[in-house]
Amino acid sequence: MNIITNNRARPLQSFLDLPAKAQADFDYIDVADRFDLRFVQYKGCWYDVCDTDGRVPDVFKEWDGIQSESFFSGVLFRFTRDGVIVGRYYS
Repeated sequence: MNIITNNRARPLQSFLDLPAKAQADFDYIDVADRFDLRFVQYKGCWYDVCDTDGRVPDVFKEWDGIQSESFFSGVLFRFTRDGVIVGRYYS
């Protein structure tokens, strides 16, 4: 499994901080959750770090969350005091 990251922490943003076009992609967010810091921008795309695949496989044991984009690739999240480190995996 290949993982690409620059290990740079990115700030988490609230739903209200996202551009209107990005907000439309997250229409499942409740009004009460719009202030939660749960979004991060990576490579021009916005991700909801709370919308993960559940349990992280052992191969990604150093990461806190995973979002699959295909059977062979996806995005990884590691939370730090400074924000979230984002990486991309592929096989």
